[in-house]
Amino acid sequence: MTAVLTETGIVSALCHAAGVDPRGASLVRICANVVYYLPRVNAVVRIASVDMAAKARRAIRMAHWLEDIGFPAVRVHWDVPEVVIVDGAVATFWQYLPQPRQAPSVVRLAPLLRRLHNELPPFRLPSWDPVSDARANLQLAADTLADRDCDFLLRWCDRLDVELASNPYGLPYGLIHGDAWAGNLLWDGEEVVLCDLDQMCHGPLEWDLVPTVVNGLRFGHPGVEEFLGSYGFDVMASESFSLLRQARELTMLTGALPALSSRPSIAHEISRRIANLRDAGPRRWTPYE
Repeated sequence: MTAVLTETGIVSALCHAAGVDPRGASLVRICANVVYYLPRVNAVVRIASVDMAAKARRAIRMAHWLEDIGFPAVRVHWDVPEVVIVDGAVATFWQYLPQPRQAPSVVRLAPLLRRLHNELPPFRLPSWDPVSDARANLQLAADTLADRDCDFLLRWCDRLDVELASNPYGLPYGLIHGDAWAGNLLWDGEEVVLCDLDQMCHGPLEWDLVPTVVNGLRFGHPGVEEFLGSYGFDVMASESFSLLRQARELTMLTGALPALSSRPSIAHEISRRIANLRDAGPRRWTPYE
């Protein structure tokens, strides 16, 4: 499906349905979403399978509310305030923020999370359910993922479904970003803002701290201790951490599955990570390319 979403025809169709000019569109990123920059309207369009329409609508609703309360997050493009669906694809359009060469440090994420975790929208939030998301991505990739790997991940889902339900948490439940890591920070001038709002939901607050720690453990990313110190909670010392780490690693593996058919490098790295987990191999992973 991802290969279809990168075709110029579907990009043009979505843009025309939204009433924006697609000329000069350039590919920015392919992973769970396909992202293009639209220079004629200074916008970014995020495209996914229509199966992700509910999450796209969630992201739009959250973005409008975050703008209303003045929270530093990406803003919906003023010309296209809602989702657009055409031919099995769903698109959302966002204001473009030019980025300097150096990405924001993960330490800049901590104060944003502290503030976010003290907010609550005036509408019902979906419940945190990382295993359900993993299962959905596995279903999308059923024809491209090796049977042995698919079975391994499904057994992982079955176990986590049971264990997460009874896992003790050191922090309360509340509004969480759901995929909080340095890659979901953008510069807005001299300030930083949160992006990729698709996963925002009601869940355990420490879930938003786990990605940074896992990135440190798996990729050697710096700043973990400073990040945790700035937030004010050492999730690594929490009784919940071991299981939450496993859940995060599951979502890291399955979150890239929609790009499996069009990105051979992703397919190779996913297989390597699963082999490492199955055989208790080397701890370090390689970022997707």
